[in-house]
Amino acid sequence: MRDINIDLIYGKKSEKQVKPILDEVFGELTQDKDKFANFDFFNDKYHVEHKQRSIKGKYVDLFFDKVKYDKYIELKKKGKRCFIVWSCKDDRYVWEFCDQFDDNDEAQFYFKTQKNFDRGKGYLQDTDMVNVFSENISTVSEFKI
Repeated sequence: MRDINIDLIYGKKSEKQVKPILDEVFGELTQDKDKFANFDFFNDKYHVEHKQRSIKGKYVDLFFDKVKYDKYIELKKKGKRCFIVWSCKDDRYVWEFCDQFDDNDEAQFYFKTQKNFDRGKGYLQDTDMVNVFSENISTVSEFKI
């Protein structure tokens, strides 16, 4: 059984480590004080979520909770741009939130329900996720706003 308190400590530690790198990319960011915020960092232009993943190698996709995408829809109406950064064992990756299909009707990501323990309940539950195709994800070092 996973312990949500251990997960929160691990997440905050990784956010502290990655913040200077994110500040270089997005400008000075403020860390949200709400430990359950949909986005960990923000400034006047951007909202940035950070995910630490203990994986490496080739990925078909990287994923995150759909509630963050729902929050993006709300922030988009206010003129905000939203990003997610995954810190994996081999590199850091970034993706800008967007519509599911681009102008050429190409899917950028797909929705999927997955089982996980990440809700602090200690048992498996269904969670709606967004799975971003790896070809739509950039390394942070190659990324330009």
